[in-house]
Amino acid sequence: MVGSQSEREDKVSLELSEEILQSMEVGSSYLVTTSDDESIRLYDVTAATCLKTTNSKEYGVDLVCFTSHPTTVIYSSKNGWDESLRLLSLHDNKYSRYFKGHHDRVVLLSLRSSKDCFISGRPAAAYDDQGLVFGVAFGNT
Repeated sequence: MVGSQSEREDKVSLELSEEILQSMEVGSSYLVTTSDDESIRLYDVTAATCLKTTNSKEYGVDLVCFTSHPTTVIYSSKNGWDESLRLLSLHDNKYSRYFKGHHDRVVLLSLRSSKDCFISGRPAAAYDDQGLVFGVAFGNT
């Protein structure tokens, strides 16, 4: 057994609660979260440690998804004045692309299983494995 229970508990530096956690996604080796302190955190799920914290104070953070690269994410803003989606490399903290066009807060962000296409918007929707929308919901969210 590696380390005592108290040593393993010390590795986790943030308790995830509904007041803190905005969004999370589990990848093959990593977990990514966004929180109400406008940060994106990358965790190693095997070692149960936070590898990196990236702040996005200017844009805010809301929804987050991994892309086909294990440390690249796409995330939505929640600042109220720029609703662009951002493609961010957590490895070197660089934005590689902005997806503009939303005029209101994005409430849905979903990637295809191959992670080469995504869908985003105000109504709820989801992809199937072929990339076709199979569920759409409208109304107040």
